[in-house]
Amino acid sequence: MKVRLLCLLGMVAVLDGCSRVNRTEARALVARYDQAIIEAYRLNDVRLADPVVLPDSVEGRRLTGLIGVRMDMGISLDASLVSLQVVGASQQDGQLLIQTRERWRYRDRRVGTGEAVGQPSEDAYDLEYRFQRRKGAWLVTETRFTTPPVVGRQAAPWHSEVQTLHGITIPETERSPNTP
Repeated sequence: MKVRLLCLLGMVAVLDGCSRVNRTEARALVARYDQAIIEAYRLNDVRLADPVVLPDSVEGRRLTGLIGVRMDMGISLDASLVSLQVVGASQQDGQLLIQTRERWRYRDRRVGTGEAVGQPSEDAYDLEYRFQRRKGAWLVTETRFTTPPVVGRQAAPWHSEVQTLHGITIPETERSPNTP
């Protein structure tokens, strides 16, 4: 009897590791992350993402770099989430994976005056968020595009390829000799 019970509990644990996640809860986690990074970009303060991003994760380093570049240029990003739809959510190997379809509006602004800089943009993204549980909270470790993003503006207020700014490509000057 004990062996059957242990086998049954083991099967439940394995199934739970690959279980579906409630989409309402998944949407709330992504919305919380999005709201935190909206404020981090607007105020050029990456520390505002700390409650939702795992320290020293791929996502944390990416946000630090992107926000830092804007801050160095004297601009901030005024972003608003237009729509957020969860299209998939699952839990496996201690990670929570959430796939979304999102639409955003962006406007770069000069720090201090709030003056608009460059073109506004309305973008559409299909994203996957990876979360890990730490100290009782789900924190983002990485986000990635699952399809190429649709980017509204054709030029950024600095000289760079739009794909580079969205983390899709690595500029040739930053590639290691072994990077394609």
